[in-house]
Amino acid sequence: MEPLYHWNYDYAKTLWMKMYLAEPDFPNRRSKVFITFAEALDIIRAVDNLTAGIEKIVYLVGWQGLGHDDCYPEMEVVNEALKRPEDATARESLWWLYEEAKKYHTVVSFHGNLADAYDATPCFPALAEGNAVAKDKNGDPAVIEVFNGRNAYKVSYKGYYESGLFKKNWDRFCEVTPVRQTGTVHLDNFCIAQSLNPYTSVEDEDAARNKMLDYIASLGIDVTTEYTYRELEWRADSPEHPIRKFYATGVKDLPEGRFEDAPVRSLGRIPASWWTSGMTMDDCMNIPPSLYAGHLTGKNQLDVFYGTVHGEDIWRKFGNDPVDWAPEFTRQFCTLQVPYAYLNRYQRESYTGDAEHGYTVYFSGGVVSDGKTGRITKNGKVLKDGGDVLMPLDDENKAFIAYSEAGKAGEWEIPDAAFQEADVFALTADGSIPRETAKIENGKVRLDVPAGQALLLRAK
Repeated sequence: MEPLYHWNYDYAKTLWMKMYLAEPDFPNRRSKVFITFAEALDIIRAVDNLTAGIEKIVYLVGWQGLGHDDCYPEMEVVNEALKRPEDATARESLWWLYEEAKKYHTVVSFHGNLADAYDATPCFPALAEGNAVAKDKNGDPAVIEVFNGRNAYKVSYKGYYESGLFKKNWDRFCEVTPVRQTGTVHLDNFCIAQSLNPYTSVEDEDAARNKMLDYIASLGIDVTTEYTYRELEWRADSPEHPIRKFYATGVKDLPEGRFEDAPVRSLGRIPASWWTSGMTMDDCMNIPPSLYAGHLTGKNQLDVFYGTVHGEDIWRKFGNDPVDWAPEFTRQFCTLQVPYAYLNRYQRESYTGDAEHGYTVYFSGGVVSDGKTGRITKNGKVLKDGGDVLMPLDDENKAFIAYSEAGKAGEWEIPDAAFQEADVFALTADGSIPRETAKIENGKVRLDVPAGQALLLRAK
């Protein structure tokens, strides 16, 4: 299968992350801010230094309203608590961040949500009137969950699209933000919610979601999202999910099923998702990352395919100072992102093992990824051995990343190098520090890699 659209980015090789800026404090009618727009640029600059300037996408979370999970499905109010003092409005600061981030090889885009709705949202009466929210057996808007102390409803994509409200709200989002210029957007939790009265089927909702994706694509915007969507009628595979419990209020005999029995919906329309635990091992082998990429949350799959750096969890845990967050970011970049992008160059040919004991995957080009040992080899030469990594950073094999969690000095195998001599730099949040010149002899290079330090080898 080929993608239905021409995507703007190669998500199998690009470093795409989220950044959690703010969340609502509704009782005090304020935004609880973790990262302002100005602080976001400081982090983006440091990340660019730590990643040797590779292409990156950062999706801002909580940029709207009072923060994360506010305003949806509308996305047209920029969070004023995040603005720079020198700007007149937060919107001005947001566009400033988008432009400035380009200097650091970073596209700043947006985390949004078209699946949730709140009755405090200005368009909610129109959503209810247009059957654009899931309704209970009496035909009333159904409260599915409670977020931040507020009732949360689920959008019925069929009603949202057919009422014209989706296009109206989306076009306004495009006017307020540079989302069309970014060419990508992250839509969280884009799962299907069926309505009881009027009844909508899972196929109705899926068809409407595809129409929404088609419209967004017509504007030149890629959609990445949160999960792998394999919905069955009445969410038959998720007995504990809040939507399933809602269905039970109006459906006497709910069916039971397995997610493996449902198709991977929106395949070819959505190029990447964060949490792809809905993928089986055979899915991972048969669906190439060029068609569908992501961070594999099944541990045994993550151990052999690796995945992109989430980002958001690092800054939430360690704060904004790179002294605190750079070590963990560097570890994840070197031991997850770099192997992930490298392996995605090659075709996945076969695998051995099982979920209980771990997998070994065999790629084209003589590349083998052993999940049991954390080792990646090419024609028998070691590229990654647990926390020790020496792997290409670019497709031309003219730049390499060396990293060791515990520290390693001595000879490293480097079979892919397109050079015989390289300048070596230490990558830090403040920039690259020149170290020495390294020479390749007999397919090996001598390097002294301090614990937790990433080195860049660049062809002379």
